[in-house]
Amino acid sequence: MKMDKIQKIESLLETVIAQEKIELVDVQYVKENGDWIVRIFIDKDGGVTMSDCENISHVFSAVLCENDTLKDSDILEISSPGLNRILKKEESFKRFIGSNIRIQTFEAINNQKNFLGKLVEFKDGKVKIDDVTNGIVEIDFLEIKKANIETDV
Repeated sequence: MKMDKIQKIESLLETVIAQEKIELVDVQYVKENGDWIVRIFIDKDGGVTMSDCENISHVFSAVLCENDTLKDSDILEISSPGLNRILKKEESFKRFIGSNIRIQTFEAINNQKNFLGKLVEFKDGKVKIDDVTNGIVEIDFLEIKKANIETDV
């Protein structure tokens, strides 16, 4: 149910995203303090301003309400992904080659599920990271449970 809602939101916003020249980084649908929150993280070249978030909030809200995806009781939050932004899409991995990242995998690779180091390459569906513990490690994109930029290395 929750994943269906997230996928529906992402597909509804695809055309708006292209028109607004922004990147949809992540969509979360979470319950906090009894309220359902649709949390959308956006980015663009040069970074996102408060004004961008405000404008996109109005645009997204209209689209989601038109399609009955957002209930009156839902809270819509738009923000930048921050310094330790999540990496979910192949394009994001390609964009941040050379950055320090943290990766968690579904299954252990050489007895390790958590990796930290410089993103060396993204090619043919594989991420290469220069892990601080084991050096160069190749990870299949589909095996990544969670990944983000890491600024505290």
